[in-house]
Amino acid sequence: MAETGRARYRAALRVRDLRLLVFAFLTDQAATWSYSVVLVVYVYDRTGSTGWITALAASRWIAGMLVSGYAGVLADRYDRSRLLVASAAASAVVALGMAGLVAVDAPLLVLAAVSILLTVAASPTRAASGALVPEIVTERDLVAANGIFAFLESLIVVVGPGIGGLLLLTGDPVYGVLLNAASYIVSGAVYARLRVRSRGSATRGESFLAQWRTGIRALAGQRIALVLTMFLVLDSAAIGGATILNAPLSAHLGGGSTGYSVLIAANALGGVVAAGFAGRLARSPGIAKIIMASIVLECVPFFVCVYAHVVVAAAALQVVSGVGMVIVDVLGFTALQRELPRDVLGRALSTVDALLLGGTVLASLLATALYSAFGLAWSLGIIGLGAPALALLGLPALRAIDRDAAAARDRLQSRIALLERLDLFAGAGPGTLEQLAGLAVPQRVPAGTTIIAQGEVADALWVLADGELEISAVVAGARRTLPVVAAPGYVGELGLLHSAPRSATVTTAVDSELLRIAGADFLAALETAQTSTSMLSLAGERLRRTRAPAATAPA
Repeated sequence: MAETGRARYRAALRVRDLRLLVFAFLTDQAATWSYSVVLVVYVYDRTGSTGWITALAASRWIAGMLVSGYAGVLADRYDRSRLLVASAAASAVVALGMAGLVAVDAPLLVLAAVSILLTVAASPTRAASGALVPEIVTERDLVAANGIFAFLESLIVVVGPGIGGLLLLTGDPVYGVLLNAASYIVSGAVYARLRVRSRGSATRGESFLAQWRTGIRALAGQRIALVLTMFLVLDSAAIGGATILNAPLSAHLGGGSTGYSVLIAANALGGVVAAGFAGRLARSPGIAKIIMASIVLECVPFFVCVYAHVVVAAAALQVVSGVGMVIVDVLGFTALQRELPRDVLGRALSTVDALLLGGTVLASLLATALYSAFGLAWSLGIIGLGAPALALLGLPALRAIDRDAAAARDRLQSRIALLERLDLFAGAGPGTLEQLAGLAVPQRVPAGTTIIAQGEVADALWVLADGELEISAVVAGARRTLPVVAAPGYVGELGLLHSAPRSATVTTAVDSELLRIAGADFLAALETAQTSTSMLSLAGERLRRTRAPAATAPA
């Protein structure tokens, strides 16, 4: 199983555009994190107040929440690759302006305003890149691709604050902001090399608000995506509240500004660990238990941290928290990409972002208020224990998803068992059969229905699960009746194998249960499986029966 997971990661990284997207993400986010650490310490040193840290962070989060809908519409209206380039260019310009303001110790309100502007400039990146990933990799490699981004995101949080800490040693926070500006320039150049071209269904003739509502309706109409989004919001809120309290927690433990970076990096280190096996957890049958356990794993260590006495012990607890956080992120985000329609994916993901940012803002404001009123221990306790308690309210909905998934797996297993009985797939491995079973479309077809007409373009393979099929062909002007196909059986492979028109007409003799497998999916499966000798023999026999005596090709 572990080997299969590693193979999927390797397969995903063999895709050129994914490698480019990963490199741009790594460059951009590493610099952004180091810049964020520098800015937090800079503001704290100037004011000595967590309120200003909260205000600065909350202003960015609120701005991101307000413009997320607009950003999602942009990601569905314009070419997503080019939108990434434009966003990176605009962000670089704003970041250079921010560097100038920090250099002259501009008023904090001005810094907050420019920080908001930077958030607005960078806002299309998440929606556009999130919508591009399912276009770049196959469905089978989607979990692996999201696992790679989760791993890198956590790794960046480890490395980024470390870079920020080194930049703080220079004594000049301007270097951290300049590094951020340079990262936008580099990532923009990388985005420009993407070959994939993708856009959604949003058009210029309709208002942005109406187009965003389309994305909201798409999210609300998918129960699985909606439930998991709520858990993602809870996950994000818990992290947002705890992050605000990490500065006073570090001071409480005697760690100072360095301790703050250590706590953030330790949480991300847990994410690095979790990203390696989150993909395997995504294939587990009990998602409800996994997500609930992950929420507990993420949140409870926050409360325990206050009793750790030293930064090192608190950092160990933060590692555990990071494991839970990334598991929830990978499972939730992958489900969104799978469940939501591709043509509105940018708008739907931007809606999710708005909800995540809203939860983070509320949690950060709550954390600040709790800290002012009750102190550090109570604040961390309410966040660390309150979030799992809220998660319990959503447990019935998670269990319903598990039940639906179990029913879907049962249906899939019955299809796999049917395909295994056919000589057509004698050389196919379990992965190929599972993929075909998932792509097959079940159909109940009444007696007397023609499912294949002689002379038509071959577009699908039909697998007979129950019933009988009558086959006839016009050969040299005379109608010829061929042997009946009984379940389990299949028809339609001749035209697909030979890239030729249908050589016979197939009609249901009785009410029948069939699976329709698209021709492209069938041929792709044959490329990864050995074609069985018996299948070739049967195909040859059918071909001979539908040929005129002097013919040399399928009819």
